[in-house]
Amino acid sequence: MTVIDFFQNYFITPIQTDGGYNLINTVVYAIIALILLYSVYKILDKQKIEIDFKFFLAVLPFIVLGSFMRSLVDFNKLPYSFWTVSPGIYLVIAGIFLIVLALSIFLQKQTNIWYWQTNLISGSIILTGLLIYVAPLIRLHNLLFGGAVILLAITSSAILYFIFKTLSLTWAQGLSFIIFPAHMLDASSTFIAVDFLNAIEKHPLPVLVNTLANTAAIMYVLKLVVLIPVAYLLFKDIENKNMRNFFIVAIAVLGLAEGLRNLISILII
Repeated sequence: MTVIDFFQNYFITPIQTDGGYNLINTVVYAIIALILLYSVYKILDKQKIEIDFKFFLAVLPFIVLGSFMRSLVDFNKLPYSFWTVSPGIYLVIAGIFLIVLALSIFLQKQTNIWYWQTNLISGSIILTGLLIYVAPLIRLHNLLFGGAVILLAITSSAILYFIFKTLSLTWAQGLSFIIFPAHMLDASSTFIAVDFLNAIEKHPLPVLVNTLANTAAIMYVLKLVVLIPVAYLLFKDIENKNMRNFFIVAIAVLGLAEGLRNLISILII
């Protein structure tokens, strides 16, 4: 296999055919994502931006924007291209976010308006514009299944919060906890979509686990097997609070983005 064939088979074709992920492109995308995340962190650190819940609020509308756009592509409401599916859409949304963030930081230095407030409002305006544009094209279905996703996500998150609180697990409280409801939404939406609506999982590891368990409900277990040690190690090994919080937000964004995309897709199937 030539280098061109390699890239064609493992990177280009999966994007062109919406064939999902394979082990090769998953690992490469993960490495690239880590490099980009660290670069973004260094930029934020240089600007002395505190990574806290307010920063998460500044990111939130852009997560919803990306999830909504990706779901609309699935249903031919937006054109399919490298820039509207992963990994391209992540670059687009990250680019928009960073541009708005830069303008928000500049405005904060000139006024008394906090950057996260400008970011939150600006992102919400962009999201509202997209909603207005596509609203006539959207038909909501499966409200019962959508409600089930939300109920399962809230219930599982509440159970985890109670357990962590009862056991006084400091590494899973405060901002650190947001990774759990974010990924419980992803697990819940995957479970409902795959088990009840005949959706197809595209990530290689969940495909393997779902097949072995014969149900996507195993996603709850898989998520916790990964998230619990990750949350603990972040708290234990990264002394820099700002860096630790940045990676917590990044992990939460991954789960929330996929969960929201699945939820939106369930509603407009």
